[in-house]
Amino acid sequence: MPRVDFAHVDDVGDYTPLPKGQYRCRLAAVEEASTQYGDEMWKLRFEVAEGEHAGRYIFDNLVFSSRGLKHVKLVCSRMGIDVSGELDLTPDMLEGREVLVTVGVVDYEDAAGNTKQRNKVPFDGYLPAPQSEASRQEGERPGGSDANGEGQDEQAGAEDEQADGEDEEGIPF
Repeated sequence: MPRVDFAHVDDVGDYTPLPKGQYRCRLAAVEEASTQYGDEMWKLRFEVAEGEHAGRYIFDNLVFSSRGLKHVKLVCSRMGIDVSGELDLTPDMLEGREVLVTVGVVDYEDAAGNTKQRNKVPFDGYLPAPQSEASRQEGERPGGSDANGEGQDEQAGAEDEQADGEDEEGIPF
């Protein structure tokens, strides 16, 4: 059983919502869950990547129901996923990608009946994030894909194949 001295533990942090606006975010985590109606749902946790609110989180959900698929398509497309056809979408395809997230502030009532505020991402509250300076220098897109949409793992495999002594043109130097 752990022994904890709470005298040296800070109180709960500030849970005030972020100011209304647009934030460059990185998708930090995807938690798989189900809605109360049994539809598959992904709980998204975005981390604000820059500015005065860097390190704070924005939350949203993707629901894989017939009604929710339009939102799923929009979010995925804004994160750089090719949504032009059939796709076996997995959380790791989204995690780490950057996107601009717009939030508003809405009132809600907690379990005790108190009115509080929280952030809400509107349906179309996502835009592609411009490439960061570091990504432009490396020729990559945020989230581990290059400008052609190929992932870093695919690039690493191609580099391994070339490491056998020949370059792309078959020249051994």
